[in-house]
Amino acid sequence: MANIKQDTYNQAAQFRVAVDGLDVADFRECEGLTVQLDVVEYQEGGENTFHHKRIGPTKWSNIVLRRGTTDSTKFHEWIQKTLHGEIERLNGSITALDRDNDTPIARWEFRNAWPCRYRGPDFSKGNRSEMAIEELELAHDGFKMVKG
Repeated sequence: MANIKQDTYNQAAQFRVAVDGLDVADFRECEGLTVQLDVVEYQEGGENTFHHKRIGPTKWSNIVLRRGTTDSTKFHEWIQKTLHGEIERLNGSITALDRDNDTPIARWEFRNAWPCRYRGPDFSKGNRSEMAIEELELAHDGFKMVKG
């Protein structure tokens, strides 16, 4: 019987985020690596039982990053620039890592990202065991997946 290699893509918890020199914080969660091609349907004249399906606009979901709060100000400075109308579009990547957190398995490279939403941590005196989490949402012009 052939030796079956373990599916390394099932290790979704180990990843690294880099944004053009702002690689200053570890993120606990990352979501939004989604691309959707809209389907445009139109009916052929005189034929009521058939619809043509064509490719419509491409939509890229925003990337949402969550992390524990840190004392680094680099991401906050980027957000402040955007709030003041100085939109700085940066490229970046999200890299899936092997179990040892050192060997890249796959990488998603996104381009022209800018912060479109920030959410600060929720605070509650009643539950001191929970970590304060910041959320950063990035609009971007698309991504591509590359091997390791």
